[in-house]
Amino acid sequence: MDDTETKLNLGCGPNSAAGWLNYDWGVLPLLSKMPWLRKTAITLRLLPAYYEAPWPKIQLVDIRKRLPLRDGSMEFIYCSHVLEHFDRWEAVRVLKECHRCLRDGGIMRIVVPDIVKMFALYQEAARQPASAGGEPRPARDLCRLWWGFSTDEDPGGFFGKLSRWFMRHHRWHYDRRELELLAKEAGFGRMVVCDFRQGSVSDLETLDYEAHKPHSIYVEVSK
Repeated sequence: MDDTETKLNLGCGPNSAAGWLNYDWGVLPLLSKMPWLRKTAITLRLLPAYYEAPWPKIQLVDIRKRLPLRDGSMEFIYCSHVLEHFDRWEAVRVLKECHRCLRDGGIMRIVVPDIVKMFALYQEAARQPASAGGEPRPARDLCRLWWGFSTDEDPGGFFGKLSRWFMRHHRWHYDRRELELLAKEAGFGRMVVCDFRQGSVSDLETLDYEAHKPHSIYVEVSK
């Protein structure tokens, strides 16, 4: 690591900003380093077409393990739509590592699906009358948000079933209180709930992803 790098995007996926150190792990991050293979996977419909977008420069790091960073070396850590893919005990382990790597006064921003918002979306959709496009299906839409992809659809043949190998379904969900308990268990103090693209962490106009806004909770915790 360059000693000047003090901003970490944890589980970055294809979204990051200039000047950030990017860690991710899994099939998709590996494919990001092999554009020709990623293009083939899209052609075979193993991946959606939006994965054609270029990924930032990333380091393949399994964030469930000890991070290759010095104690107190990070000013900011950004972690969006990552923790819900882990069992809760794994999420605690990840946050403890983040606490170790943050400098005193450093800030971590956490973005996850919000149970309250997901159910509010369901309730709002359930109140809507049928339209020309057909009967609303709020329960189906909620399930897709909850699990992270369309588990209701038959994957079909060989390539469809193979495409499921690329999916990381959600394993745990949070509301404000559960995030507070998680952060406290990892050693963090007060948690601040923020608005979309508002907070103390830099580059939020780029990092906070528009599509996540309706069903996400945004919080910042400090060391």
